[in-house]
Amino acid sequence: MLIGQLAKQTDLSRDTIRFYEKMQLIQSITRNNGYKDYPEQTLQQLQLIRTAKNLGFSLTEIKQILALTAQGEIPAIQVQNIFFEKLAMIDEKINQLNQIRSMLSRFTQGAACPLRADCPIPDIN
Repeated sequence: MLIGQLAKQTDLSRDTIRFYEKMQLIQSITRNNGYKDYPEQTLQQLQLIRTAKNLGFSLTEIKQILALTAQGEIPAIQVQNIFFEKLAMIDEKINQLNQIRSMLSRFTQGAACPLRADCPIPDIN
């Protein structure tokens, strides 16, 4: 399948598809005429990429998931573990954002200015 056909079927831009190929999330075969041909499985891979991105997975995480799917169907327990790990990361990020929100709220209510040398901001990373 040519990139234009793939773009139409997935509602992704050609640039996005090229980017995913550059990131080695998908592969193509170069024809004799120089055009790239994408196997049918690329359609499913792009759908998985879109779904995983919508669930908050990074491209690095998606690459790992795609590597697992290349070996066959991922066992349900492994999928569940991937989701638990992602939930833990999200919960950690929510806690960090809540700390930031709390600090900013205090600063807007008259606490010392965080942009001054005499007002250290704790590192939450």
